[in-house]
Amino acid sequence: MTTYIIKKITIYLLIAMTLYLVIGYLFHLLIFPENKPEVSKYFKPHDSFYSKIEGVKQQVEKQENGFVHCSAEIEPFAEGPPRHIHTSFDEVFEVVNGKLTIWVDGEVKYIVAGDKLVIPKGIPHKPYNETNERIQIKGTIAFPEKFAYHLPQVYGILEENPDLAYSSGMILQMALFNTAGFDSYLADGPPVLVQKVTGFFFTPLARLFGYKSYYPKYDISYQNNIKTNKSE
Repeated sequence: MTTYIIKKITIYLLIAMTLYLVIGYLFHLLIFPENKPEVSKYFKPHDSFYSKIEGVKQQVEKQENGFVHCSAEIEPFAEGPPRHIHTSFDEVFEVVNGKLTIWVDGEVKYIVAGDKLVIPKGIPHKPYNETNERIQIKGTIAFPEKFAYHLPQVYGILEENPDLAYSSGMILQMALFNTAGFDSYLADGPPVLVQKVTGFFFTPLARLFGYKSYYPKYDISYQNNIKTNKSE
């Protein structure tokens, strides 16, 4: 009798989860799709986006063949991003000056001018600056368009609301970003596969709670116009 009840509950739960995903994604993708700019035409040379928390400023060199090439500037003693993993692309670091520290899968490495370090996809890593020098990184960093597209959105959200990073809301927000193609997963979190499955499952719920994968106020053009107007 107990086994029969458990089986029945399990079937009901599977039906409920299936309906949630089918209806949720129907609303998310077809009935109320997000209104976002076209990714392939989004970036222009010299567009820039900055993370005060990470101490990193990215500047677009060019966008072509599905990739966005950026140079970067890392501030003195910048913390850099959290330890993270990309599953669809390698990340390349070449510095112009100074000494950049990069944590790579439990090992700390240093690169200086003339060095080149390739972080293969799937390997956890974290670049940061242990020195008092402002480090310039060459424009050899080629991000996939969807990753680069969402990066200033992540910067903008955490700049406006730093506490979000330590709340359950960040799980919903990152679910939307990664389902939309951001492809950045916490190295210190659950296994990447678990993060992907969780993100896929939480995406309809995130939309229901008002989260988005694109906010106009964090758009590069909008932010750069604000900076220009402030400087005039």
